[in-house]
Amino acid sequence: MSRDTKKRLLEKGLEILMHKGYNHTGIQEVLAAVGVPKGSFYHYFRSKHDFGMQILEYYTRESQVAMQEIFDDPKATPLQRIKNFFAFGREKMAANNFSGGCFIGNMSQEMGDLCPEFQEVLESKWAVMRDNFVKCIREARESGELQTGLAAEDLADFLINSWQGALMRMKVAKSSRPLDVFTSAVFERLVTSDAVPAA
Repeated sequence: MSRDTKKRLLEKGLEILMHKGYNHTGIQEVLAAVGVPKGSFYHYFRSKHDFGMQILEYYTRESQVAMQEIFDDPKATPLQRIKNFFAFGREKMAANNFSGGCFIGNMSQEMGDLCPEFQEVLESKWAVMRDNFVKCIREARESGELQTGLAAEDLADFLINSWQGALMRMKVAKSSRPLDVFTSAVFERLVTSDAVPAA
C-alpha cells in the first residue's frame, strides 16, 4: 500500500467531513468515494476516531502554509496582514459557494464538548492561530499603527471568535455580507478609531 492511498483517504475524508460533519460521515462512504477496500483504511487508521484526529493534523499542515505566508508577509503592515487573512477566508468561502467554512471551527462546534481528546487538539490549533494574531497586534502597536487599551491576547481572541461567527453566518446567508460587516466594523470603526489618538 502506498502513502498516496493514505493521502487520498485523508483528502476525501476532509472533503466529506467539511460538508457533512464527523458524526454524519461513515467510513464506508469515504472508502467508496476513494475506491479502496476496508483493509486499506485499517492499515493506516486504528478507528474512525483516529481517522478524525489525523484529518485534523492533515488540515492543519495544509492550511498552515497559506496562513504563515499571510502572517509573515514582509511587504504588508501588521494590521494589513490580519486584513489579508480575513480577505483570504472570504475568497475561499465565495469560491465554495459559501459552504464548508473553517474545518477547525466546524469540528470545535461538533466535537469540542463531546470528546476530551478532540477538545485538547482543537484548542492547540486555535492557540497557533491566536499566536499569529498576537504577534501582528504587538507589532502594530510597536510601529504606532494601532493604539488600544485591550491586551493583545484579548483582542486576538475577539477577532478570531467574531470571525468564526461571521463564517457560520455566511454559510446560512450564502453571502459574504456577514464577514464584510465584521471587517468593516473592525477596521473602519474599532481598530481605526483606536489607532487615531484623540486631539
